[in-house]
Amino acid sequence: MAADGAGKPLMLGVSNPFAENPSMMTLAQYQDSCIPVSMEFAKSKMHWIIAAIFLVADMVGGGVVAMPVAFKQSGMICGCVFMLVICVMFEYTGWELGEVWVIMQQRWPVYKQHCRKPFPEMAKKAMGTTAQRLTSLAILITLFGISVVYLLLSANIIHYFLADYLYINISVCGTIFLLTLIVAPFTLLKSPGDFWLVVVFAMVTTVLSVVLIIYGVFLDHGACLPEVKYQEFEPGSALLAMGTFLFAFSGHYVFPTIVNDMRHPKKFKLSIIWGFLSVLLLYMPLSIYAYWVYGDSMEKSVIYSVQTRELQFGANLMIAAHCILTLVIVINPVNQEIEEYFQVKHIALR
Repeated sequence: MAADGAGKPLMLGVSNPFAENPSMMTLAQYQDSCIPVSMEFAKSKMHWIIAAIFLVADMVGGGVVAMPVAFKQSGMICGCVFMLVICVMFEYTGWELGEVWVIMQQRWPVYKQHCRKPFPEMAKKAMGTTAQRLTSLAILITLFGISVVYLLLSANIIHYFLADYLYINISVCGTIFLLTLIVAPFTLLKSPGDFWLVVVFAMVTTVLSVVLIIYGVFLDHGACLPEVKYQEFEPGSALLAMGTFLFAFSGHYVFPTIVNDMRHPKKFKLSIIWGFLSVLLLYMPLSIYAYWVYGDSMEKSVIYSVQTRELQFGANLMIAAHCILTLVIVINPVNQEIEEYFQVKHIALR
């Protein structure tokens, strides 16, 4: 069981954990990770519905185009089982992350203020400074890598769209540079509560991409279904597909940053329930329908299995827009870690 520095276990149900040790409440002891509360921070805190949208935008993206292909590798029945089991497991662990943050706010009220690195602070209280540093390193590497992938993917899609439809020839490197200039100002916003509108747009682009893909599959239904073939179940192929399922529901590295910006962190459980349910409703119908229609002939991305070229480009553009907008979410914990390390003051947009 996790414990604080005094050896007391972190658990709910403690009415006044500071009665025996008032020094636990001092702000100075924790100034390295948290800043004083302000009216601006209080006003920027999110409703649990907005937090749920954050979760959806964080998880959905590449998973939309990859999940049907995972069904091709695992088969219909195994794919459905994998998706449901992993969804429930990740939902539970996300729920627990929210509960841990609530416990920390009860035991150390300073965490009710804005905290730049909530996930490493959880690790510090549970297992010490070494765990905190390892957690910070893991988060920095993971989120920076994901941000680079999102930027490269969206730049590649936009590059081909400009060349094929608008006859504007800009190199991929040039497209990356222009996208970076456009996105950079939005990454200067302090925390999720300050750019919730960006996430709403990311959610809209995701839904539109799913609708376009399903419509494309529907148009191909008559021509493809009579010729469809399904590969026999192979345990090795199914195990390889599990990595895609795990990726499609990943995103926990951002969860503590989101719950830290909520108006009522105890309601994060509602955000988790509705967020994961929404992701499941986006993934499951698309994956089942696309695999049923295309079967073994499905391309590496379900978008390229759609025969209507206009729908391909439309879905790709929506995915590109989603990646650009989600990049703002994903890079935020990295920025806050770096700012904390260099003791950057909160000025301007920060």
